[in-house]
Amino acid sequence: MDDKAREHIKVSYKVKIFDIGAGLPIVVLNESEARQRDLFLNDRVEIIRKDKVLSAIVDTSSTLVKEGEVGVFIEIADQLKLNPGDKVYIMPLRKPASIEYIKKKLDGGELKSSEIDTIIKDLMANKLSEAELAVFVAGVYTRGFNAEETVSLTYSIMNSGDTLDLGVHPIVDKHCIGGVAGNRTTMIVVPILAAAGAYMPKTSSRAITSAAGTADTMETLCDVNFSIEEIRNIVLKTHGCVVWGGGAHLAPADDKLIRIRYPFRLDPRGMLLASIMAKKKAAGSEYAVIDIPVGRGAKMEDPAKAKQLAKDFIDIGTRVGIKTRVFVTEGSDPIGYGVGPALECKDVIEVLQGGGPQDLLNKGCMLAGSLLESAGLVEKGNGFDSAIGIVKSGKAFNKLREIVEAQGGSPNLSIDNLPIGQYKGELYAERSGRVEYVCNKKISRIARAAGSPKVKGAGIILKVEHGDKIKKGDVILEIYSDSESKLSYALQVAEEIKPIELQRIVLNTYDKNAF
Repeated sequence: MDDKAREHIKVSYKVKIFDIGAGLPIVVLNESEARQRDLFLNDRVEIIRKDKVLSAIVDTSSTLVKEGEVGVFIEIADQLKLNPGDKVYIMPLRKPASIEYIKKKLDGGELKSSEIDTIIKDLMANKLSEAELAVFVAGVYTRGFNAEETVSLTYSIMNSGDTLDLGVHPIVDKHCIGGVAGNRTTMIVVPILAAAGAYMPKTSSRAITSAAGTADTMETLCDVNFSIEEIRNIVLKTHGCVVWGGGAHLAPADDKLIRIRYPFRLDPRGMLLASIMAKKKAAGSEYAVIDIPVGRGAKMEDPAKAKQLAKDFIDIGTRVGIKTRVFVTEGSDPIGYGVGPALECKDVIEVLQGGGPQDLLNKGCMLAGSLLESAGLVEKGNGFDSAIGIVKSGKAFNKLREIVEAQGGSPNLSIDNLPIGQYKGELYAERSGRVEYVCNKKISRIARAAGSPKVKGAGIILKVEHGDKIKKGDVILEIYSDSESKLSYALQVAEEIKPIELQRIVLNTYDKNAF
């Protein structure tokens, strides 16, 4: 449609502002009037105010707006600097080309690199509705992505935001697909690698359904919200950082896709691989280690599927230029004692000071050792022992102090300074037996009931683990909170959902590290 024809269908509207956010640029038109103009739900229009133009998605209502009115939410009102009663023009637009590409994937077609790139660009420009994005996710989930499509999606997500260019080597990274309570290995791995001379600009997530993400835990000690240039300065100074990925504008398209995937609990393999590798690539990573916990109650329960995913990570890593190692680890039980930001931080500090939970130390050093070997900092086969040595020498703890100070925190890292909740309750064993299973999901649910992760000091300290023999009345976990009411609620939840299962008959000894 040429400019003259488009000008003919441009219509004036009076602005009505809804003082809430919609999350996307949406305009609300009177249903009857919109139908007369051949505009329907999820159609696209341009909203024009003087010399400013913004694309928006159409919603309709028979009650919220009158004929001649257009309802806008605060996103549009702020961008176009609108006031109630202002006059704007609305002009129809064609649907984005990416709609056809989404349909193509639904039909089982293979998407070209340019087509995937168009979808991600339209996503970033807010040209796609949540329904359309959900269809895209569902299409990838049901039809799958091959390796070429996954690589294309990786680069498109990476190019959706900033990239970090440190100009130094080696640059290393790690990722865990999640699902294990207390699995705070990142805060062990980063200071080990940084102390060894590698550069590790670690961007981490906040909790969605868990009791704490790595960013929530690190935030107990210091700030985690930094710009890309601030991250660069911190890493060049200290060799490492642990920051919130959402503040750095690295691969922001991934965050938008995750918001769509999360309510449906959909993790299409190609999208999962691209999501993780795009963030590594955007951070300039040359070497990466991936942790895939597998087992009862973990995100991934089938060992065969976990091993296939591991192969896919290595393949995609090779294709995008990141040397990748993958560990399929035991994920049936929590790692460490603490669950919740401050309590997990307590575990980390104790481990780096030479004590703390041995499973957290061993797993952290296994992952760190792999990176030390990949980056050529130690000989093959010596990674684990070298990582343990860096911890035992105190170099890793001193490096964490240095990183925390560079991120605005106090270098005086002491468990006595952690904001652990002042109210404590205990859950007792209802009978004697041997611990058969500690449910990750239920442990996280109890910790969240106590206030975690919003309340940094809320959470759980586990007093037992798989294989422990206990007696009736023994304390099996402690719950911490900042208020008596939250503590009472968390205790009630714990008693109802029973996060720890016992067996009366002693079975074969279980080796937690042997998967």
